[in-house]
Amino acid sequence: MNLPNLLSFFRLFVTAFFILLIAYERFGLALFLFVLQALSDLLDGFFARRMGAKTNLGAYLDPLADKVMLSSSYIVLCFQRIVPIGLVSVVLIRDLVISLGFFVLLKRGLTISPVPSLISKMTTVFQMLTVVYVLLFADRAFEPFFVYTKSFFFYTTALLTAVSGFQYVFAGWTVFFRKEIV
Repeated sequence: MNLPNLLSFFRLFVTAFFILLIAYERFGLALFLFVLQALSDLLDGFFARRMGAKTNLGAYLDPLADKVMLSSSYIVLCFQRIVPIGLVSVVLIRDLVISLGFFVLLKRGLTISPVPSLISKMTTVFQMLTVVYVLLFADRAFEPFFVYTKSFFFYTTALLTAVSGFQYVFAGWTVFFRKEIV
């Protein structure tokens, strides 16, 4: 066990408390926890590279922690009617397709290491920024400002998420059919 993996486990652990805080409409504390989670995501990658502490466990644990953190954030925010179901659907479908594709490739005996592309990193960052944004305005005190600016975050996040999902599908198909040729 190393520091980057501990940070990924931290994200998984804190997600449960984040969900509870949103359910009880404690948006300020939820925002604080979410920012801690987002920072831990940045730091685990930094430390893994800086300390030469990249591990096979970390290659799977980090994206798993991201998916759990972000998927549950979008789901609970949707239940609170803060994030639209369309955006949540795009986020969840992308993660489901990526996960299923990954397991299909593993089942076919292909050894692959999850390596995020630039667009998927941008997607993760924008998904996080969108959660931070909606939590900042979740108390509805700034509702007029929120109404005019939320579309930018929602549509940009949906677009990046969809493009990233298509990129993963294309990469998966390429690996799948390359295996057929060999």
